[in-house]
Amino acid sequence: MRSRTHDRPGRPDGIRPASAVAGVLGLLVALASAPSLASRTLYLARDDLICDGERIICIAGVLSYDVNDRLLWLRGRVQFATVPGLLQITLRGSNPLGHARYAPMEIQLRGRATEIVDFKMIPDYPDVANWAIDRIVFLPDKEP
Repeated sequence: MRSRTHDRPGRPDGIRPASAVAGVLGLLVALASAPSLASRTLYLARDDLICDGERIICIAGVLSYDVNDRLLWLRGRVQFATVPGLLQITLRGSNPLGHARYAPMEIQLRGRATEIVDFKMIPDYPDVANWAIDRIVFLPDKEP
């Protein structure tokens, strides 16, 4: 016959295995940190002029990276432009091992002021979350 102070033979009432306690603590930590990871957005440029090196074209807007969706997103409006062409924005990041990774964004522009830019892409490297603008180049279209 079992005693009332033990839930199982050899284990006093109220004492739980260490693995069960660790599992519950791990679950609590995961639940507490989930909201901060769920909506993490890094801003590479916020309410800034994003211009090429020669200032042929500038965009006033936001360049951001949504960590969960792995989405690089450029939203803005062309402030001034002289000709249509291809805007190339190269982003640089590094993975946890320190290897450099690059993500090129190529956006075809009509070359008109007030043109809306809304460009999204998912970079090829899921292990990189610390993207930064490396260089911006504008390649004007060849005249016919």
